[in-house]
Amino acid sequence: MNWKAVWSAKAFQAPDGSVLSGLMAADGYDTPFGRLSEEAWLGYVRHWAQALGVEANTSVFEVGCGAGAFLYELYRNGVQVAGMDLAAALIQAAREVMPDGHFAVGEASELSPDPPADVVLSCGVFFYFPSLEYARDVLARMVAKARRAVLILDVPDLALRERAVADRIAAAGGPEAYRERYQGLEHTYFDRGWLAGEMRKLGLVDVRTVDQAIPGYRNGAFRFNAWGYK
Repeated sequence: MNWKAVWSAKAFQAPDGSVLSGLMAADGYDTPFGRLSEEAWLGYVRHWAQALGVEANTSVFEVGCGAGAFLYELYRNGVQVAGMDLAAALIQAAREVMPDGHFAVGEASELSPDPPADVVLSCGVFFYFPSLEYARDVLARMVAKARRAVLILDVPDLALRERAVADRIAAAGGPEAYRERYQGLEHTYFDRGWLAGEMRKLGLVDVRTVDQAIPGYRNGAFRFNAWGYK
């Protein structure tokens, strides 16, 4: 088992008629570590939209967009949304619920600078990347594509790795159960200083990092967000 196989097997369903809940579940926010209420999720998306000045007619591109849980609220408020993901079924779901958006199947390492977007972001995806070198290449492509800002959300903090793994082992029922369930499904952890430094090397200014803060989000205790401006 690997992460590509996991995400390729995902599908979109709208339970009880809630499109957003269906998108969140398809994008992985339905696990003991990542389960979130719609209210908490909408607050998170709106916070970052306000922080980066995303409003109607702003263009936003998401790397690893999945079914589009992050983009959906923006789309409903007139934002021009687009994204890419390696899971074809999830991209199809994004196309269905956001028919005016532009979505493509592809690896993050294939991201093209054209067409550009005002804000280029990635939410909860960098820890699936196989190495720091891969992450550096994707980040460079994101910077090249962005007109205004680059936002990297939900990044596992290297300084908190031992605590994060211990929490996951405990939740799984012990080391043996953890190994059985997550063998081959490791996360890549990032040093905050390294990620901020790479963003500055690529020409971004006013680069910042901040603790993750989403009510009820178990993974949030071990993660951070980073962003910078062109």
